[in-house]
Amino acid sequence: MPNFFNKIKSFFTKSEILSLDDYLIMLILTVAFTFLVFFKLGNTYAPVSSYEATPENRDIVIDFGDYITVEKLHVYLGNLDSRKVAISTFNEVTGLWEVINSEVNIGSVFQWNDIDIYYTLRYLGIVSTDDQAIYNEFVFTGPNGIVTPINCDAYPELFDEQDMYPKTENHTYLDGTMFDEIYYARTGYEFNNHLPAYETTHPQFGKDLIALGMKIFGTNPFGWRFMTALFGVLFVPLMYIFAKVMFKSTFIASCVGVFITFDCMHYTLSRICTIDIFVAFFIILSYLYMYRYLEADREYHKTKDFKKDKFPPKKVYMLLALCGISMGFAIATKLTGVYAGIGLAILLGWHLFTNWPAHQWKKLFGFCCAFFIAIPLVIYTLGYIPQVEAYAQLGSTDRTISFHDGINIGYGYTGLIAKTIRNTSYMINYHKNLVATHPFQSPAQSWPFIYRTLMAANDLVKTNTSGDTTIYIRSAVNYMGNPVIWWSSIPCVLYVFFCWFKKKDRTAMFLCIAYLAQYIPWFGVNRCIFIYHYLPSMLFAMLMMAYTIRDILEWNEKSKKFVYGFLALAIIMFFVFFPVISGYPTSNNYGDSLEWFKNWALM
Repeated sequence: MPNFFNKIKSFFTKSEILSLDDYLIMLILTVAFTFLVFFKLGNTYAPVSSYEATPENRDIVIDFGDYITVEKLHVYLGNLDSRKVAISTFNEVTGLWEVINSEVNIGSVFQWNDIDIYYTLRYLGIVSTDDQAIYNEFVFTGPNGIVTPINCDAYPELFDEQDMYPKTENHTYLDGTMFDEIYYARTGYEFNNHLPAYETTHPQFGKDLIALGMKIFGTNPFGWRFMTALFGVLFVPLMYIFAKVMFKSTFIASCVGVFITFDCMHYTLSRICTIDIFVAFFIILSYLYMYRYLEADREYHKTKDFKKDKFPPKKVYMLLALCGISMGFAIATKLTGVYAGIGLAILLGWHLFTNWPAHQWKKLFGFCCAFFIAIPLVIYTLGYIPQVEAYAQLGSTDRTISFHDGINIGYGYTGLIAKTIRNTSYMINYHKNLVATHPFQSPAQSWPFIYRTLMAANDLVKTNTSGDTTIYIRSAVNYMGNPVIWWSSIPCVLYVFFCWFKKKDRTAMFLCIAYLAQYIPWFGVNRCIFIYHYLPSMLFAMLMMAYTIRDILEWNEKSKKFVYGFLALAIIMFFVFFPVISGYPTSNNYGDSLEWFKNWALM
């Protein structure tokens, strides 16, 4: 038995980077975040059987068997959004249909949409005015709860999953899509069912990951959020390892581990079905490999082998290869991965310029072309495999190619490369020409200050009445940073820039270039942008905070107790804001009390 435990200990301590203490701390923080991120992540069920309305089959007639009061119709919409219907009731006296509402818009996919009826009737007519509409479930409610029609058997797909209707007074993020999930969950479903893809304004790999989660766990809130939650969990050890590699200190790495575990933005992005957590993960991974490569290559240059080797050894070049592959996955997820590519190119270029490998440069150039251009292009292209295009599917014969506002390839070309080029050209033009505003948009320079939060969901759960006082209990999900961490990062970022320019410190230079590469491009973006776009830069700001803490401790080791107090304050602040970033039901009064500034709309 002692030998067995010694083997386990040996396995965890043979790493040159991590000690047994590091593994233990990483495990504690990762388990803690796993519990937090999967806590009420979303229901593992949702209506899936669907009824399709077409021009030949657009009328749905509901018979309640007797005259009753119907207050609302709740529609769980399929993968086609913004479906319009006309609602009417049959007058048995006149023998005519009387219109209740001539045009009702059912907006959001994979979500319960409420339609007001408030009518006493027996027969209800629902006519789809679109050429195609997909409804997964209908639920009617009256003064005493759910009302069941007597002719359910005529529309079995619409009334076979009544038990999936929310048991609370209203639906929340637990029951369906929220914010941009209406695009990504829908596209994940379409990938899995070989349907034309709706979301084409970003590369496809991130949506491939979302589709994988839905393939495993189903088309339900848990399924479409699972992969983002998984990558959010993996972020904790990734950031810890990055800090340990950079600062060689378990305590400093632990500080970064606490920052990422209890940052509100990282938490929210890990619980919502969008691609931002994926691209941030691959960006950080690529920079970790670049940092390790730079360190390893500098050490290699000091050896005798460098002068006689025609190419760096495997332990050096593999780090550079993994950096390029990680960058490829970042770009294949979101074009902001290109920003990372620029930063990596600057760092690599500066390193090669100052450590010129005269007898190796030709092979290194070919190697970089392979792993920073060719392989990323392959990764990017392969991400388009699941995408189905509507025009190509309809059998378009257009095989023209033009070069107006990008490369325009006719849909007669149906191959993978044609599909990739066509969509890439479209997405670049889309973002370049997009003119839109949003109530929660915010300028890039305001992000570190958390000037404007972003509300992803805000649903009434129930009302509690006590005497003359009514308390509204709501479920809210907001994008915002942890104020303790984000605001404290601002002077730390400035300090690291000072160390770069004043001390010519290599680590400071690395962090500043990485930070700027992810941040500066946003100042030139004219479309509406949001605070969550700052996450990749904020991750480097966390490492800058670690850099600052290291220097403070070197100046005065007794200041460690203040660092402990700071970490405790950051954790407390996370739980103070937890109800308004997690969707956990809380009162309007509590949410309002957290709106410290006029631009914070949390409830």
